[in-house]
Amino acid sequence: MADPGAPAGRDGPLTWGQQDIWRAVAAAAPQERYLNIARVFAAPKRPVTVERAALALERLVARHESLRTRLTGPPDAPLQRVWPAACPPYEVVESGRAGSEPVGSGPVDSGAVGSGAVGSETVGSAAVGSLLAEEVGERLAAEPFAYWEEWPLRVAFVVAGGYVRHVVLVLCHLAADGHAAELVVKDFRLLLLRDSLPPLRSATPRELAAWQHSPEGRRVSGEAIGFWLEEYARMDPVPPSSHVPGEPRFVEATMRSPALAAAAQAVAARNRVSSSTVLLAGAMRLAGGLTGQRFCGMRVIVNNRFAAARRDVVSTISQEALVVLDLRTESFDALVRQAWGTALRAYRQAQYDPYAMEEAVTRVGPGIRSFGCFNDQRLVQEDGQVAALEGKTEVARTDAMDRNICDFRLHVGGEPGRMEISCYADTALLPPPGIEQYLLDLEGLIVEAACT
Repeated sequence: MADPGAPAGRDGPLTWGQQDIWRAVAAAAPQERYLNIARVFAAPKRPVTVERAALALERLVARHESLRTRLTGPPDAPLQRVWPAACPPYEVVESGRAGSEPVGSGPVDSGAVGSGAVGSETVGSAAVGSLLAEEVGERLAAEPFAYWEEWPLRVAFVVAGGYVRHVVLVLCHLAADGHAAELVVKDFRLLLLRDSLPPLRSATPRELAAWQHSPEGRRVSGEAIGFWLEEYARMDPVPPSSHVPGEPRFVEATMRSPALAAAAQAVAARNRVSSSTVLLAGAMRLAGGLTGQRFCGMRVIVNNRFAAARRDVVSTISQEALVVLDLRTESFDALVRQAWGTALRAYRQAQYDPYAMEEAVTRVGPGIRSFGCFNDQRLVQEDGQVAALEGKTEVARTDAMDRNICDFRLHVGGEPGRMEISCYADTALLPPPGIEQYLLDLEGLIVEAACT
């Protein structure tokens, strides 16, 4: 519900990044929960009451217009409506109690925390509180957002001894991309300690959308589409899928590998590139092995915050770049160096109208398409800190769904020194054992390269 008595907000078009996410929502609905972005962080050491945390949330929402935004209009052509004020609800969950259900809740402007025993002296350990916060995050992220009725963030405060110990945020991907989510966490942390923050200097989502629909924006989009078409002309055809699709149609496997983290850093240091480039080169070499292509293309998520005016934008402005590599190189190191230069050029062409791009690339010849999507979600890469190639590798199936916009995607994340890579694939392209093997082959390829 909108705030009682609040005036209606202003309507405007979605940004290109939001349009990309809406296409993904439409393709996966009603299973688009995988797009939700969950973040959990510890409260400051200074005691923070629920009332203080609720006030910080109020100020956070006032600061970022994307957190006061809902969709309006028809589903096939939605607009975004920015409200002048919003009161997202929050939950209060007590550490030390069984389960992750809330003991209280309240709107931001009331300061109420419900009827739960928030002020009790039941204090779980820091580890227990952290695990509980993760459980709460999983629960809050388990359902898609109601894009027309719900504010684009869900919040919970995990309390012990009367004070907030952890904060849980789940953001709608229409309101924030991965980088924006980290900016929201940073601001929330600071607002738990301070009464205000310096004024924002970055563009708002409405300003970005207005620029994108201007003649200059259309020119930038047209240049990006022209670049993609030139790169499409270099690619070899992708053969049709040869496997019988399973049920569910899409399966995700996740690998946690200390050895891959260390190996990627070692190869990156040797070639003076990023570990992300090493992983991209490895992923594309294996993709070419599956398709038989020499010239293979893969889409790479780019956060599009290179300009100073966009560095701190809290919205969804990331889009895909197209990286095309010639996989016939004399060594893996040569492929890595090629990927570095090619990716840097491609990143400059990752701002475009997604519907115009889709129309343009679908007119290219049969079988000419990119192979999947690569998304390195690490904001900090420990390149240069090369660790030993040791530690246990774990692979497990972690998700499944019936519909998706992408037939293959890799997500890179994890903690420092313990890389986590998820591969989500159409079972018509790769059966579940093949998905797991792809991850192990990626580890083997890069570890071998690090040792030579």
